[in-house]
Amino acid sequence: MENFSEIKKTKIFAEISENDMQAMAYCLKIKFKNYNKNTLIIEQGQPAEEVVILLKGGAKVENIDTFGDISLITKLKAGDVFGVENSFLGETQYKDNLVATENCLVMFLNRHRLITPCENKCKRHDLVVKNLMRVIVERNKALMEKLKLLSKKNIREKVLAYLHNQSIKAGSSYFDLPYNKTELANYLSVDRSALSTTLSKLREEGLIDFDKKHYHINNKAFEKLQ
Repeated sequence: MENFSEIKKTKIFAEISENDMQAMAYCLKIKFKNYNKNTLIIEQGQPAEEVVILLKGGAKVENIDTFGDISLITKLKAGDVFGVENSFLGETQYKDNLVATENCLVMFLNRHRLITPCENKCKRHDLVVKNLMRVIVERNKALMEKLKLLSKKNIREKVLAYLHNQSIKAGSSYFDLPYNKTELANYLSVDRSALSTTLSKLREEGLIDFDKKHYHINNKAFEKLQ
């Protein structure tokens, strides 16, 4: 099947064979499309008819409020899913924009076919739905993590909590961030210059060190803050 090697890497179809995937292609009305960097893949407010899976490249999810301000929600990498919540909640419009951050290959699945059991009640369809539910649970965990960060009293606390979380996820005191400083400021809902000042102060205090997206935290110094 076309692009099966990329499809197999996704969480939704990880346990699906190529033959089963071929059989599901028509049922789910699967289609593929390439997008160039900075191209709008999904526009906020458009009809939510499909679940989007990023097969190659990268993208970002952003929201535009009623005042025209843009908030970065998260970044997606190959294998990540967009729009799955719309399917299960029955929402008729996408709540956010999906924008390519690099050239990418995207797979679209018809959301109605996805959440509606097929006539044959095949096990492979049930497995895909279960995998989708796992994706939703993981997405909710990430959302709760961000809400906790945004609830911190000041920029310093937000930054410390975020970097500590990233270190735990990486399993190391050395790690790379998915965001540059401008994107990180947007993600944490703080002023970019204030973020730079805070990072510089934390480095002066010996709590962290960094070079662009590469960071290191001083665990011993962090422990004293607990």
